Amino acid sequence: MNLQHFLQAAIFSILLISCNNGPKVIKAQSIENSSETKSGIFSGDSDSEQKEDNFRSFSEDLHTVVVNEVLQASRYVYLNVTEGNKQFWIATSKKEILVGETYYYKRNLLKTNFESKENARVFDTIYLVTSLVSKNHGDNSNSLTEIKSTQETETNSKEVIPTHTEEIIEHAGSIKIADIVENPKDYQGKTVQVSGECVKVNPGIMDRNWIHLQDGSKNDFDLVVTSNAVVTEGTVVTMRAKVSLDRDFGSGYKFALILEDGIVVE
Repeated sequence: MNLQHFLQAAIFSILLISCNNGPKVIKAQSIENSSETKSGIFSGDSDSEQKEDNFRSFSEDLHTVVVNEVLQASRYVYLNVTEGNKQFWIATSKKEILVGETYYYKRNLLKTNFESKENARVFDTIYLVTSLVSKNHGDNSNSLTEIKSTQETETNSKEVIPTHTEEIIEHAGSIKIADIVENPKDYQGKTVQVSGECVKVNPGIMDRNWIHLQDGSKNDFDLVVTSNAVVTEGTVVTMRAKVSLDRDFGSGYKFALILEDGIVVE
């Protein structure tokens, strides 16, 4: 066999092998009854997902949707929503959702041919949402109004003696959350020090962390402290921050009373 025939035979062999390499098939997936949590609350397949940038400002890529239909599953909820002129499906962790209500989300993964076994259907396209919040998720104005109303109607009530389980361990210089809540105008614009347990954190929203504190004195009021400090849930901290009233940050973050620019003392 001369050199020309040898080269022709080699090229023919390469072409024959490459014909067996067909397109990759992506199978339909289901998040129900799955223990995987590779991406947010959902398992992910890098071949069929498109990730959004989650590290830009809060206003960028913020989706505002109205719920048209709700399909519940054991661990998740599927929602048909409208955003502008676009109607589509999203899925998030199981929670109570109201049809006709407005919700916000940022982080999502686009999935195709996505199967919900419990609902016996496959979604051509669906967005998996890590965190879905209601329109007024940050509004604590009703709580403050209720507290003021209760104070006015309880002027003749007898004194309540707290039990040992309601005892508050105060740090030097700290004031009770109840004192701020009961007389917010006395503290407006002032820097105060509070000590309490971090019961919830919404990190990295609008370039700050939203830290929810309780000290046992007024746990029925949701006191939020904004800060650049990183505080984990369950941690007892002492913080200094400025008291602000009637703050509306937009996108559902509206507060009758909030502490801003907090720093961790200890």
